[in-house]
Amino acid sequence: MRLQKELATLAMRATPLPGGGDNFMAAANIPTPVPSLPGSIGAVAHEPFMARETRRSFDLLVAFTIGDFADSTGCSEYYNPHSPWYNVFYGAYGLRSYEPDGSAWGFHADGTPHISEMLQVPELDYNWLTAGALGCPPPRMCFRAEQVTPGRHRSWHVLDVTATIPSGLHYLRDAVSPDLRYYAVFGLPESEFMANGRQSYEPVRMRGRMLYKQVGSNLTLAWGGMCPDTSEGQRLLSNVLDAMDTLYPG
Repeated sequence: MRLQKELATLAMRATPLPGGGDNFMAAANIPTPVPSLPGSIGAVAHEPFMARETRRSFDLLVAFTIGDFADSTGCSEYYNPHSPWYNVFYGAYGLRSYEPDGSAWGFHADGTPHISEMLQVPELDYNWLTAGALGCPPPRMCFRAEQVTPGRHRSWHVLDVTATIPSGLHYLRDAVSPDLRYYAVFGLPESEFMANGRQSYEPVRMRGRMLYKQVGSNLTLAWGGMCPDTSEGQRLLSNVLDAMDTLYPG
């Protein structure tokens, strides 16, 4: 099973892929660090999605890591419904806005937060860039923010979010045109995880926190994570936020 993990690690470290989008945050000298925590895979991907791919008025950089590969499986704990790492990735978003009024994404022209606009980012990520890339058909893309509490943390705007997301766990037979590069990162889901009548791309309740602020004339930086709405999942979220807080002091 170690070979699959090594492949995943290499695939993540190889990003951004040649010929893809650029890491515009690095080009602007804005770091997007992602700490390695116990239970994570120990590698970080930097995946850019240009506006032509997002179909929205922004370019997006996703810097993220995921759960480790268990010794007994050939896939990430991202797929394991019995793990606090189920459907978890944490890290940072960079956004380069093309809004007609010149505002940074997630903000009104006067600089105040545009919360509904900022929530479009995790919706895009969970529905299309993750579950969708793993073959989730559109009717099962179920991201829904159920509770959103705004706040502040030092210079950062904060959104505490409880949401339902589509799981990436699935039967391979249910995958519709998956991006095979994602299987190189996440591995192939173990059939044992689908026991007891579990459905592909099932809705999962998650809780997380996003911290964000404008860092350039048209640039927004966000960081945080979302974990299962269970006691173990929320302990993991607390560890993620504590580790990232030291890297994003504001």
